[in-house]
Amino acid sequence: MRARSKFVAIALATHLPQTLAMVLVATLGAYLLGVSGAQILLVALAVLSGQVSVGWSNDYIDSKVDKQLNRPDKPVVRDQLDPNALRVPIILALIAVVPLSFAAAGWVGGAAHLLAVASAWAYNLYLSRTIWSWVPYTVSFGLLMVFIFQAASATLWPSPLVMLVAALVGIVAHLLNALPDIDRDKASGVGGLAVSLGKRGSWAITGGLALLTVLVLWLAILASMASSA
Repeated sequence: MRARSKFVAIALATHLPQTLAMVLVATLGAYLLGVSGAQILLVALAVLSGQVSVGWSNDYIDSKVDKQLNRPDKPVVRDQLDPNALRVPIILALIAVVPLSFAAAGWVGGAAHLLAVASAWAYNLYLSRTIWSWVPYTVSFGLLMVFIFQAASATLWPSPLVMLVAALVGIVAHLLNALPDIDRDKASGVGGLAVSLGKRGSWAITGGLALLTVLVLWLAILASMASSA
């Protein structure tokens, strides 16, 4: 029973909903671009290994801060998991993500995915507590597009509009993820873009960026239709 509880806690420490969402988006995107069979499995496994390394490292690095903030969604806060138990899983995930990334999308696409993972790690290590907390999301989401397109073909690249959509989605995702914790983070002196903007500012920026994302996506679809006509 203890082993099962520990397994569940480790799974939750990956930030499971976000991890599954990213794997689903990447896999679906690759499928729509024509990736199938073993190749699409490699895409899913590469993204999964990268995401779990990011989730586990976040809980490991922020374990003390999360306890101070009393975040009930974290297994380390509920004393269900010793942060040190995440060291080996993190190492294994980082070892796995390298060959999986290159196997899934070649040298260029694989390198793009590894840079996306490194950008997310930069967020965990430092940028999450600064006004630049949005930058890793922008970089990682954009590079993920390169990874997915390269998985489909070494000659296939995302258009500037697709990259812009991905970057905007990244910022929106960051703000939506940070909004529920603004009051707790602000009271504890923890930084981040959402804390700097406040709740009203964050909601306003999120709404504006969401509308801009829809507009750019619409333009990207029109441009794609025009080029294929």
